[in-house]
Amino acid sequence: MTSFKFAALLLILMLVAPALAAGSDRKVVARVPDCEITAGDRDERGNNLMLSYCSWPVAMEAIKSVFLNVADHDLYHDAVVESTVLPDGRVLQVHQASGISDRQVTLIYKNETFDDGGLRVSWTLAEQQEPLGSGRIQAVLDDGSWMVRPGKEGRSEITYSLRYEPGGRVPKFVVRAFQKNGIGEMLEEMRAAAVKLSP
Repeated sequence: MTSFKFAALLLILMLVAPALAAGSDRKVVARVPDCEITAGDRDERGNNLMLSYCSWPVAMEAIKSVFLNVADHDLYHDAVVESTVLPDGRVLQVHQASGISDRQVTLIYKNETFDDGGLRVSWTLAEQQEPLGSGRIQAVLDDGSWMVRPGKEGRSEITYSLRYEPGGRVPKFVVRAFQKNGIGEMLEEMRAAAVKLSP
């Protein structure tokens, strides 16, 4: 009976330990008002999955509008200098960061609605990438999403996710340093855009 209990305990530990290890590498790397930015779940190429959690005192419908208005994301974000919806629905974006060449990527967007009125807008690289503009470098990974759900006391709960690899020869530590600050700025910019649309 004792050996059976030991074997059962060992099996439980084998199942639980990987889950604990997977969660333990996620850490808070930055904060902006009403938001917490975390990094973890690094892939085999060294790219972190950045997850940000926000609770904004902003109307959910206004937030949904700015999430969905992909064509104006270059107006909302300083780091996005072009966001063009192509005739077939793909989205051509150009990303800009100080000290490196502009990155270009063609994305496919998908929208998902929830019964509580929430919305998730996600994107990934399109199978067909547009020809690169002069001086631009192809981003090799851009998977992310914006999600909004209703919160308490009229607040809106936001989750922003991003796994990004800019391509070229940018060292990973430079990418990670940019993400700490850049994502915070992007969250603040998106919030400001939503506030302008709020009643």
